[in-house]
Amino acid sequence: MQSSNNRVILNAIPTGFQPEDPSTDIFETIVARNSMGEALNGYHITAAEVNRRSNGVERLNMNHNCKQEVLPNKIIALSEAEAVHMARDLDEIVNDHYPVAGIVREIANEVMKDISVDFESFFNADGFKECMETLSGVLSSVVPPITGICAKASKNEELNRGMDHLSQATHGFGIAVQPTWVRALTEIGEGVCKIVKDEMNVKEEMEDTKAPKIIAESSEIAEEAEVKVESEEIVVVVD
Repeated sequence: MQSSNNRVILNAIPTGFQPEDPSTDIFETIVARNSMGEALNGYHITAAEVNRRSNGVERLNMNHNCKQEVLPNKIIALSEAEAVHMARDLDEIVNDHYPVAGIVREIANEVMKDISVDFESFFNADGFKECMETLSGVLSSVVPPITGICAKASKNEELNRGMDHLSQATHGFGIAVQPTWVRALTEIGEGVCKIVKDEMNVKEEMEDTKAPKIIAESSEIAEEAEVKVESEEIVVVVD
């Protein structure tokens, strides 16, 4: 959603997150660093975000007794709201343009030409899907404080701390892009399983249909050989 007065971008978050109105805790409103053209979009920075940047892993308060836990990078040059907006744009791009089918085909080809591969392990698409659903559940169980997104914590405090560290080091971008890649990788994995299972089964069926013919041909050859031997024996007896 976009404010009609100051062109402040609100609720620009990826699918799967619950929005939170930051307007009750605004510290300042900044012009987006990635604005293009004549339109200059803005984003709210909350007092809580300022505190995270000052006393979190960036240590922007310049306390000489504390060492920065993350070096400056291009992501943390953005505000949290702008970084999350970038994550939403990435989510849309991946959904529309990520070459899932091509990746699936390439992986399947590599799998089927490797004789050391246990092909049956690729037949269990349901097991793979269940594993990825569990991963998705774990990742979505923790949402550290990020401007514009409702936070939530899991019962695993160590996981909470790790996710919060990642979020602070990337201004929320690292957290916001996780569902995007989980969905894409799940689609790729399921696609590979389907192709390998379908094409390997077809190959096995073709081999099975050829086997009786080979056996029949072998039997016919054996019978012919026996007939020839009997004929020769008869000839010998007559002489």
